[in-house]
Amino acid sequence: MPVVAAFLASFERIERVAPLPLIDCPRSSNVLTHSNPYVAFLPLLSLCGWLFMFALKRRSLFIGDCMGLLYHLALVPVVQLLPGGVELKFAGYLWLFCDAMIDMASINGAGHDAIWKARMAVHLPAAIWITGASAGMSGGAFYIGMLLGPGLLLHAVFGPRIRNTKQVLGVFVIPTMAAWLGCVAYWL
Repeated sequence: MPVVAAFLASFERIERVAPLPLIDCPRSSNVLTHSNPYVAFLPLLSLCGWLFMFALKRRSLFIGDCMGLLYHLALVPVVQLLPGGVELKFAGYLWLFCDAMIDMASINGAGHDAIWKARMAVHLPAAIWITGASAGMSGGAFYIGMLLGPGLLLHAVFGPRIRNTKQVLGVFVIPTMAAWLGCVAYWL
């Protein structure tokens, strides 16, 4: 019993210690704001990576995966600018960084089957972020995002049961993601 009492007493001491002060960065030092005209180019840069990824992957898996890195990493700063709470933004960051890691695994020779399964798995946070962020936007970004997010989720869940699942995903996702990225750039 004395060991348990000492253990619990240590938590009481921790609670009494003042938290460390946070470094306060003035808002004006943040270059990623809606007022920055260059921020709208990030979704367009991502769009270029997206389209080149599909165009080049059959010719060169390495170059296609490098374009996939561009597609995903160009969206990372955009997550903070789109509507949504911390949990929603976490889903966006989770998707983008996990998919970037999957691109790196493919670049380094990971098996195609494992890469495909991992990519389908990260479509869950992608669907959550795209749907949630789109719910806070207006115009085309709202309507296209509300179609794209659930579509990604449905494909991730039921895709393995569909013959030619990659073609089905390509027919749906390539145009809708391209349109959504364009609308996000316009919205920003």
